[in-house]
Amino acid sequence: MEKIEIGACVIDSSVWVALFLDGDTNHEKAAALFEVMPRRVYVPYIVLAEVATTLTYKHSKKQADKFLQFVTEDERCTLIESSSRHDVDAYNNCSDKISFADIAIMEAARSFEVALITFDKQMKKVYEREVGK
Repeated sequence: MEKIEIGACVIDSSVWVALFLDGDTNHEKAAALFEVMPRRVYVPYIVLAEVATTLTYKHSKKQADKFLQFVTEDERCTLIESSSRHDVDAYNNCSDKISFADIAIMEAARSFEVALITFDKQMKKVYEREVGK
């Protein structure tokens, strides 16, 4: 099997959740992605909030703690703060029916000029369309 190289990126909540929930339909796909995880993964604050909340309710607080420990201790992960004003503007300028969190995550990827890795088909479509402008 040929090794895939992934450059610096932002990883969407959908991928993190799939990685930390063994029963998720995308778990194996997420695990394969993390085998080739790049040297730099930007983790927006909103991803921390979404993933920790989802893991707490779908599995346990202990599982959420494991995720938070991973992203704060793994040297490849860089936690980044939100740019609320910029995210609000981006959300207001988007005509698609998409969550504010998704817009904020896409804006983080766009601002760092890195790839967005997501299992969310709508988010991927909007991001690719917007980046192509």
